Amino acid sequence: MKSKELPLKGKHVLITRGGDQGEKFCMDVASMGGVPHMVPLIDFRAHHDQNASYFIKNMNQYEWIIFTSKNGVQYFFQQINDKIEEHILYKGNIQFAVVGEKTKEALRRYRLPSRFMPNVYTAEDFAREFFNQGLTGKKVLIPKGNLASNIIAESFRIRGFTADEWTVYETYYPTRETDKLILFLEEDMLDVAAFTSPSTFNHFLKIVDQHHLGPHAKKLLYAAIGTVTKRTIEQTGYTTHICPEKFTIDDMFNEICMFFNKQAKEGNVSNG
Repeated sequence: MKSKELPLKGKHVLITRGGDQGEKFCMDVASMGGVPHMVPLIDFRAHHDQNASYFIKNMNQYEWIIFTSKNGVQYFFQQINDKIEEHILYKGNIQFAVVGEKTKEALRRYRLPSRFMPNVYTAEDFAREFFNQGLTGKKVLIPKGNLASNIIAESFRIRGFTADEWTVYETYYPTRETDKLILFLEEDMLDVAAFTSPSTFNHFLKIVDQHHLGPHAKKLLYAAIGTVTKRTIEQTGYTTHICPEKFTIDDMFNEICMFFNKQAKEGNVSNG
């Protein structure tokens, strides 16, 4: 691809997710001519739920285990490690449901198939599509993070079913690179900030407010991974400029490229 065709040429992109996903996002941005700046604004750690022993002991009573994130899958298996008989998950009557492709992939790494995944990756759509398909579950287990909503659980409960929520991990704000972010904002270095969850934006805004960087932050373009993150951004008075139809980091990256491609074409037309 010629340099003039690179949609992100010279654009500075704030990437608020760390780990493998953040690294891949950085490489994708660089491959399209952009300058990635990775400042993780979210991280995860195991959470020790007081009801964990009950969930593990009674695992074979659940008809469904529903995962709402890849972290839910990872920390669930970390918590049950060697504590239950393998046949309960692999040869028992438990079925598995996931909220999206990344979660499905994470589950597949443990050699387990997902019986259900909604077409749109939100809790609301999960609940609606699950019951519209005629699926049911008198007792379900939902391994989740401490900030995840209870929408799926409530959708089962209002139908008279039991839905146990097991908090297997918690989200926290890693402060180690705060100074870097403050500098980027003070120097107006960034063109677009990409947020992968409401938490990443909330942590970003906390830094902006604490250091009185609002005027700088208002100059940025904002990309949100999905409608929940978009809503979080806009409830604080900021504008979401980019939001993909499919709620994945890859789709958000593609949408950012298309946004700048369109801008470049419109600029060429107006200059012509």
